[in-house]
Amino acid sequence: MTALQDFSQELSDMGFVLGADFLHFKHACGTEVRYIPLESEYEVKKETVFQVIVHEDIWLNHKNAVINRLTALTGNTKRIHGRECSVIRIDSPTARNFLDLYHTGGFVNAYFKYGLFFRNELVAVGLFGKCKTFKPENEQAFKSAELTRYASKTGIRIAGGMDKIMSLFCREYRVYHIMTYADKEWTDGKSYVKLGFDKIGDTPPLQFRVNKQTGQRIYAENKASLKTDDWVHKSNLGNMKLVKKIPGINWVL
Repeated sequence: MTALQDFSQELSDMGFVLGADFLHFKHACGTEVRYIPLESEYEVKKETVFQVIVHEDIWLNHKNAVINRLTALTGNTKRIHGRECSVIRIDSPTARNFLDLYHTGGFVNAYFKYGLFFRNELVAVGLFGKCKTFKPENEQAFKSAELTRYASKTGIRIAGGMDKIMSLFCREYRVYHIMTYADKEWTDGKSYVKLGFDKIGDTPPLQFRVNKQTGQRIYAENKASLKTDDWVHKSNLGNMKLVKKIPGINWVL
């Protein structure tokens, strides 16, 4: 079975049907997905509705995480509330095992790692970078940190889950300002706006190469010694940069 056939079967099992062509899929909830084969490029154009973009190498290497994110987007989830959960600091192996399974970007090294537990079960993980202090001209100094990863377990939607993790982190370390990047191939940013984030800009598309045999992805700065015949040059749509100021308490230093 080819990667595309496998992808098509999995999406069919989730309730998707073929859309405009054999690489385009639609769900009754309104979610649309476009699959990008290994040796094809996605043509950036203004769509009438937002489409999730799934590259073949991401499907090959993070299949479970792709299914997890699409399951969440279709609404086929059990809803629990953040107030029913507890937030606990977790170690790197625990965070890695969870995020490699449920986040399409996998695990990244992070200074702070938190787990959200529901009835002693780990259901979500949030990672934050090291805090930085900023002192704008003629303003008071404040602490800022980057939310580098957040993912929840397949089939579970945690209302207020991300907020609960961020709130505890910000209280513990007096952080006033949270910044994060959102992959424009997976979100139009509306879900972040609902959580109180403001969009402040976009990053340019990232250039990368994918190995034709293994599906390994290497970003542009590491491609100098690669044989062109073995690798396909590709790019993504870049990220949105978003920030959120934590309300309720004055965290200025």
